[in-house]
Amino acid sequence: MTRFQYLREKSRAPLTALLSTLMLGSVAATGAIMPSPAAAAETYGGVGTWFDKVGDTGGACGVPPDQIESQNFVALNVWDMPNDFADAPSQRPIPADKSNIKGMYDNGLNCGRWVRIKLSDFCDVANGGAPGAGICRGGTWAPDRYNGATLNAVVTDSCGDGNEWCRSDRNHLDVSRHGVGGFTMPDGTPAGDLIGAGAWNNRKVDWSFIPAPNYRGDIELAFAEGAERYYAPLIISNLPNGIHGVEYFDGSTWQRAKMNGDNGQRYTIDANSAAKTSYTVRVIEANGQLLNGGRQYTFGRADCAQGSGKCSPSQNYNPVTYTTK
Repeated sequence: MTRFQYLREKSRAPLTALLSTLMLGSVAATGAIMPSPAAAAETYGGVGTWFDKVGDTGGACGVPPDQIESQNFVALNVWDMPNDFADAPSQRPIPADKSNIKGMYDNGLNCGRWVRIKLSDFCDVANGGAPGAGICRGGTWAPDRYNGATLNAVVTDSCGDGNEWCRSDRNHLDVSRHGVGGFTMPDGTPAGDLIGAGAWNNRKVDWSFIPAPNYRGDIELAFAEGAERYYAPLIISNLPNGIHGVEYFDGSTWQRAKMNGDNGQRYTIDANSAAKTSYTVRVIEANGQLLNGGRQYTFGRADCAQGSGKCSPSQNYNPVTYTTK
């Protein structure tokens, strides 16, 4: 089953200082990245639906399916255009002069971020988001036994379909089939298969962005398909706090890398020397700060891009081993 084939009609200061010192010491000793502190997260209210999987080459964020750090993942809306169900109401990325129609996908800038989802009321009638028909038509929203269940999930895809959910509900969350079966009740017990129980689709959800839960290690870097000497598309994943940009060192200065379309976890970089055999990058988190105080990652060309080679379409994820500074 693929996207939208479900139920649808159309197809404290001293202590804080001490803890901070201990955390920084731990980072220095282990090299592990600690997610950056954030202000109280804003909560968004929308409707939850589900989809089976991302495409064979990955979701809109640009990470191949088997490289997504969790099978609990979500898609965010490309457009915020209530009652406009055109197939492609604008180009992607959405131009700056049309920023008013951007959905929560935000041209890829929310890719790689984690969300915490909390279940709310359920619509007591089954309907499928047909354009112009409303989301809970002929029914009412009411609480049930699943209210309060929670799930953490990573943003890896976008929802651009011409239906009520993807156009008329700005804060809509499309949750992976695996994720829908992974909610935890307030008492810590599994909520079970909500789809099988008839308790999903047209379910109200409250959600917010959070740092990656139980984060360990460091980011992962890989060259994408098409990589060669003069073209270096880089995939960045396993992020502690999302990604709002990449900078690469060209041998003399830092340059801002260009996102590949609105694939929020793919950026085109350049080498740090004329020989184009080595690259150095640093990552900008969703809070606008350089990751881990500006940690630099240096690595060589992908094996499939050595010499005059070019990574084929089947070589869509070519991990690199990097050093840090």
